[in-house]
Amino acid sequence: MKSTIGQQLKAMGRYSLPSILSVNDSVYILKKIFKHDFFAITSLYERQGLSHQTAGGSPPRIVLKVNRKADFLGLPFQWLGVGICENEIANLSALKGIRGIPRYLGRYENVGLIYEYIEGVSLDEKPALPDDFFDQLEILLKEVHRRHIAYIDMNKRGNILLGCDNHPHLIDFQISQRIYWAIFPIFPLSRWLLRIFQREDFYHLNKHKRRLAGHLMGEQEKRESCKRSFSINLHRFLSRPLTRFRRKILGFLYKKGLLIDDVGGKTAETDPSRWA
Repeated sequence: MKSTIGQQLKAMGRYSLPSILSVNDSVYILKKIFKHDFFAITSLYERQGLSHQTAGGSPPRIVLKVNRKADFLGLPFQWLGVGICENEIANLSALKGIRGIPRYLGRYENVGLIYEYIEGVSLDEKPALPDDFFDQLEILLKEVHRRHIAYIDMNKRGNILLGCDNHPHLIDFQISQRIYWAIFPIFPLSRWLLRIFQREDFYHLNKHKRRLAGHLMGEQEKRESCKRSFSINLHRFLSRPLTRFRRKILGFLYKKGLLIDDVGGKTAETDPSRWA
């Protein structure tokens, strides 16, 4: 059976997620799809006989993230999903033990990973934040950086959560990069690249703070948070035309009823009507 264009624009294509998942001797039931785009599908599973307690190391809720599995325009693209999956697993493994980072629980096939669900709300939902939220987020980000990792996806408010524990959490490490080449003369280059990416992480953190908790910033701090570096300006210059083109294509497909909508619950990032 040939895939429709709407299916090909989704990571799973015409494949389906499992309705039941077994993890660490516990059985989980598919409850919700958070997000499904070209690169990955992210979904929520609940443990059968759900209680709010972790049972034998198995949390009550988990996230299954399956990266690109389907072909696109007749070309195999599963290699991309495998690469993205390997990168995110490596990042989560390197960050093991840090409070605010999801606990990695295992693989799913060769393109998927499973991690513990974090109870809370994302900054996309504009929750009431504790006054020390961004101070704590800065501490968390510095701990990530200490492990030679640049988060890189800090621009997306949906990746930053206010947990039910009132602490910040970071999710989605698929494009984060661990940059540590110890061999001289590559070592100076790796340190230079890492500093650039990590500096941009803090730019986006301070931008979010200005927009969501600006009353906690002084005027000088606000001015500093508005200063974009050369690398960010270059990225925007190169990416904006591609982003606009992509949105026009998605908007056209949405109006024609060709864009699959399988996401339960809409956010600013997942509502397909925004493409129109």
